[in-house]
Order: sequence, then C-alpha cells, then structure tokens
Amino acid sequence: MLILCWISAVVACLGYGTASIFQSVGARRAVEVVDGHQLSGVARIFVQFPYLLGVGIDGLAFGANVVALQQLPLYLVQSILTASVGVTAIIAAWRGANLKPGDWLALGILALGLIFLTISAGAESAARLSYDAKWLILASGLLPLVLGLAAARLRGRSAPALLALSSGLAYTGVAVASRGLHWTGHWLDLAGSPLVWAILLHGAIGSVAFAMALQRGAVTSISAITFVVEMVVPSVIGMLILGDKAESGLGWLAASGFLLAIVGAVILARFNDG
Repeated sequence: MLILCWISAVVACLGYGTASIFQSVGARRAVEVVDGHQLSGVARIFVQFPYLLGVGIDGLAFGANVVALQQLPLYLVQSILTASVGVTAIIAAWRGANLKPGDWLALGILALGLIFLTISAGAESAARLSYDAKWLILASGLLPLVLGLAAARLRGRSAPALLALSSGLAYTGVAVASRGLHWTGHWLDLAGSPLVWAILLHGAIGSVAFAMALQRGAVTSISAITFVVEMVVPSVIGMLILGDKAESGLGWLAASGFLLAIVGAVILARFNDG
C-alpha cells in the first residue's frame, strides 16, 4: 500500500503539471473584451476544449492524490503536488521556452527540497477525526466560497489575488478531507461521509476560483499564491489535528525541505502560462 501511495503522489504531480498548461490556454481563450475592458466570461471557460482536457487530466491526478494521502503526510504530498510547477516548466522548455540558469537552479532547489522531505517523512495513516470535525471541514467551504464571490465582483488588481487565495483555501479543504478520509470497504459509508462531500464542494469552489483568477491576472502570481496557500495551510493542519510528523530527529530536515520546495515552486510559477 505504501509503494502505491508513493506512485500515486508522483502520478498526481505529473498530471497536475500537465493539466495546468491546458487549463491556462482554455481560460485565456474565454476572455471577453467589452468596451476595452477584460471581463471574466466564466461560462465560456467550460466550453473550451483545452480547459476541458485539463480538467480531465486533473480528475485523474486528483484520484491519485486521494490514494497518496491515505498513508503519506499532508506536508509531503502537498509539496510533491506543488512540484507540478516544475513539470510545467520542463514542458514549457520542451515547447520552446528559454530556461535561464536561474530557472534551472530553481528546479534544483525544488528537487532538493523534495529529497529532504522524502527522507524525513513519517508514513502512516492519519488520526481518526470525530464526526463533528468532519462536518466542520465540510462547513469550512463557506470561507473560500464567500471570499471567491466577493472577489468576483471586484475589478481592481486585488481581484485575481483574492480569487487565487480562495482557490488555495478550497484546495486546502480538499487535501485535509482526503487525508482524513478512511474507507471501510463499504460504498454506502463512503457516500454518506461528510468528508466525501467536503472534497466535492471544496474541489468545485477551487476549480472555479482558479479559472477566474487565470482570466484576470498574471499566471505567475496566481500560481504562486495558490501554491503557497495549498502547501502551508494543509501542512499545518495535518500536523495539528491529523498526527502528521517527521521521523524522529528529522524535523529540521523536513522543515528545510518544505522551505526549499516553496522557494523553488514560487520561482517557477511563471511557467504555468503554457
């Protein structure tokens, strides 16, 4: 099972990195220009073939992500998923983008961070959540939803940043719910779990908010905000309530790897513009 979790984490990373290119292309095609101003035609995003293809790949990556979180701690899996920006950068280079020496250095920093995290991570199932905690995770979807709705009504520079924040918080809910989910082997139990509905709710909010942010702002800053929130917040929650921890005596190595992964991912975020 542990080997399957590691394979799934890598598959999710590759999937998300590839999907981001298609989604960015589709979101940009859906931008409407009215009276000289760019408006967010959200409905148009979901009829763009590149975006739909990206969503399909995202779906496969998401399934792999859920499997990975059954045994691997949130801070490790979220860091591996954030490394998808490195996958995107490599694809961009293959498509003709010019990676400068600093960009290759950022890839190296990201890779080194992941190596540190891999060495230090303690792999085990998450602590059992109480029924009230599961419902609280589901209800927490109101935070990114309200934030996203408020940001969607704005037209200033803060709008894309707030949408990216909404997306990052929503994906945090997906990660936490996936980590806390324990399948008993009965499909009815799974369908009735608040965590399953939390995954669906947070996932829908995150996808729409991220698509709207891509329409309105620079992909570099949008991706950077989303990545940092999606790494830091779930990792802290995982350590506080789900029992995630590094191997004994290797906490410093995990912290170093985590910081390196953030730095490398943020530097490389601009390559998400495909």
